Amino acid sequence: MAWFNFFRKKPKSFLGIDIGASAVKVVEIEKKDKRHKLKNYAVYSLKEYLKRTNYRVGGESARVPSMEIAKAIKASMKEAEIEAKEAHLSVPVYSSFSTLMDLPKMSKEEIPSALQFEARKYIPVPISEVVLDWSIVSPLSQKPGYQVLVIAVPKKTIEYYNQTMKLAEMTSKSIEEETFSLSRALVGNDKSTIMLIDAGARSINVSIVDDGYIRITHNLELGGLKVTKAIAQQMDYDVEKAEEIKKGVSGVKSNNEHLTQIKGISRSILKVIVVEIEKIIDSYQKKRNRKVGKCIVVGSGAHLVGFIDCLKEGLSLDVSLGDPFARVDYPSILKPAIKELGPSLAVAVGLAMRD
Repeated sequence: MAWFNFFRKKPKSFLGIDIGASAVKVVEIEKKDKRHKLKNYAVYSLKEYLKRTNYRVGGESARVPSMEIAKAIKASMKEAEIEAKEAHLSVPVYSSFSTLMDLPKMSKEEIPSALQFEARKYIPVPISEVVLDWSIVSPLSQKPGYQVLVIAVPKKTIEYYNQTMKLAEMTSKSIEEETFSLSRALVGNDKSTIMLIDAGARSINVSIVDDGYIRITHNLELGGLKVTKAIAQQMDYDVEKAEEIKKGVSGVKSNNEHLTQIKGISRSILKVIVVEIEKIIDSYQKKRNRKVGKCIVVGSGAHLVGFIDCLKEGLSLDVSLGDPFARVDYPSILKPAIKELGPSLAVAVGLAMRD
C-alpha cells in the first residue's frame, strides 16, 4: 500500500538576492523542522558589463543600471530553475548610513521623535530624503537610558532596488542593510565580540557584533577592484588582464619576477586596509571597554592572495574564513563548490535565512 502525505506541509523556501558590484548572488533555502536546507544557488558575473564600462565602479551614479541587474537576476533564476517571485534583498553599507546612539532615559513612545531629532546630527543628507529604521540593542553598560542602532537608506536607493525587481518581474519581500544578513549567517547565537569583514569588489565592509547585536559598521573604499587597477597601472596591463592575473589564472603566474611584483602591489594595499581595520578595533575597544576576540572574513575578496595572512599578522585576533553554510544542510557532493563559493555567498545566505 502506498502512503501519500496529503496533509504534511511542504518545507517553505526563501530566496535571498545579493546585488554586488561584480556579481549577482542568489540563494534559495528551505526551512523544515527548524533546520535550513540549501535548495538552490546561482552566481551571475557582471564581468561583461564591467568590461564595457572599463571597470568603473564608484559612487551612486556609477551603480550598475537596473536593467543590467534585472537581466542578471532573470538569467540566474532560469539557470538554477528557481520559480520564486519574491525575494529578500540587501543594501550595501556604502549605500546606507548607520550609527549607534545613546539616548537618555525616556518612555519608549518618545524614542521615535527623539531619534528623528538626533539623527540629523549623524546623517549627512536631509532626513526627508531617507528611510529611517531603528532597533533597541542590549546595553553594554549599566548607564540609564537606551542604546539604539539607527539605519538610514536614501529613498533613491530603495527606488533603485524596487525598480530592478520590477524589471526582473519579481517583488521585494524585504530590504535590509547587508551587515544584518552577514551576522545572521555567520554569528548566529554567539554572544562574544566578533569583527566581520566582507571584502567585496568595490569596498570592504567592517562591522563589530557584540553580545549578539551589531554595534558599529564601517565602509572602506578599498575593494578588490582597487588592487586590480593598481596591478594594471603599475604593470602596464589592461584591467581585464590584471583581474585575471590577480586571481592567478594567467600564464604570468609562472613568471617568478612578475609574480613577486604582483604580490608586492597587492600587499601594499592590504597593509593600508589592515591599518584602517586596526583603527576601528582600537576605537571600539576604548569607547566600549570591550575586547574584540575574533575576526571572520567573507566576500569575493576573501580569497585574495595574502589577505588572510596580512590580517593575521597585523591584528591580534583569531582570524578565519567564514562559512555561511555551517548551519545549512546541503548534499555532500556540493562540498568542493560550497568551500570555494561560500565566502562570496554569505550575504545571500543570510538573506534567505531571514524567515
